[in-house]
Amino acid sequence: MVSMSFLLDPFLLLVCGAVIVWFRNRWLYRVTPHATKVLGALTVVGFWVVAGSLYMNLGWFDWMWLWTGRAATGRDFMINSCIFWFEYTNTAGLIDAMALVMFALYPVWLYCGVFLGYLLFGRHEGQTGIVGLL
Repeated sequence: MVSMSFLLDPFLLLVCGAVIVWFRNRWLYRVTPHATKVLGALTVVGFWVVAGSLYMNLGWFDWMWLWTGRAATGRDFMINSCIFWFEYTNTAGLIDAMALVMFALYPVWLYCGVFLGYLLFGRHEGQTGIVGLL
């Protein structure tokens, strides 16, 4: 089970961006030319909803951090990822500002993943990218 945290989210967004390009090139290219934008927007909104809910300790995502056994709250899991020991109860100030920056960077991480997907799989249906050279 993979959950979200500020440590995992950039990597997951990179992977999601590359998967979106692969999926669009294989199945959605003829359906709509805007598939990458639509899937990208849905992905970022999904990450914001889940990660934001965890950071704000909303009850409907408790199951995502409870399975770790080491995180005290969703905010603890988002900030510390069960690895670090930063303050998670009184986060006003620097920690909240850093969290806001991380949330604002989600579209950038996804765009980097889309760019990686273009390199790996090509920009269009007929292109194969670097994967086609192997």
